[in-house]
Amino acid sequence: MARYWRAKRVEKELQNLFKDEDMKEITEVGRLLADIEAESMARLEKAHYTEPQPIVCKWCGSTDVMKYGIRNGVQNYICRKCKRKFTAKDTPYHMQTPTEQIGAALNMFYDGLSLSAIARHLEETYKNPVNPSTVYRWILRYTSEAIRILDPLTPNVSETWVVDETVIKVAGYKVWFWDIIDADTRFLLASHLSRGRTILDVAIVMQRAWKKADKAPRFIISDAMPAYTDGIERVFGADALHIQTKGITHEINTNIIERFHGTVKDRTKVLRGFKTPQTAKLILNGFLIHYNFFRPHMTLRHKTPAEMAGIKSPAKNWIDVVRKQG
Repeated sequence: MARYWRAKRVEKELQNLFKDEDMKEITEVGRLLADIEAESMARLEKAHYTEPQPIVCKWCGSTDVMKYGIRNGVQNYICRKCKRKFTAKDTPYHMQTPTEQIGAALNMFYDGLSLSAIARHLEETYKNPVNPSTVYRWILRYTSEAIRILDPLTPNVSETWVVDETVIKVAGYKVWFWDIIDADTRFLLASHLSRGRTILDVAIVMQRAWKKADKAPRFIISDAMPAYTDGIERVFGADALHIQTKGITHEINTNIIERFHGTVKDRTKVLRGFKTPQTAKLILNGFLIHYNFFRPHMTLRHKTPAEMAGIKSPAKNWIDVVRKQG
């Protein structure tokens, strides 16, 4: 506005110096300056004025929310519609660590970092001192949530499956870890832990894979362990052709799943052996979720097995899992 009043003063002074015909142009200049000033002020007001944004429930999207006290300096809210509590801060309810850091911790864990290494990374990178036991609780909590969300999804897999087993250590004892992978999409269909390698164990992992894929395979590739022949026949009868390999150098082999087992063994080395069978099953199932849904593969053109299997996942990474549970 200062420019406008300066223009008016200049206009008045010029009236005493110039003739009326000259003043027409000068007056027009003053009016032009005034229009420019008004337009500039309108732009400034529009740029600096923002309407207050309503608080929206992070669960159902409703704006019918109310304050629900302050905890550790963070305002909490409760939604009148869905009755769930939340904070405007992007952290799970009753937690101080941001969602992205928790998701990153889960990703690092299933990529092979130890709990202490993850805690050290959070402190050094984000100035967030977290105890390794806290990271472990995150792993258990959000692995269960990921399994709940993603395990029911059915992949579109091929007619050729590969099955194999490897030994790992649980609570100081050696147990057998079985799994079945689809040859085309590399999607891990099922896993199983057992104390031995029996026909029943083969049948169990076959039935789980059948249920997951919602169809039977035409070909199943395995090593030459005798239990495979009877276990596969018990479940699929003559509908699936059992192909036994003659070593990893043979044209038909189980090297796809052997590479996966190498990754699993690297994982168990970091964990130094699982403490209980229940924890072992949870973490190994979480590792399958990580492998199928969150970890792109170079052999799949940097896609995940879930993408190759045509699954539209509601969670693209561990951050999404943490955010969905809250």
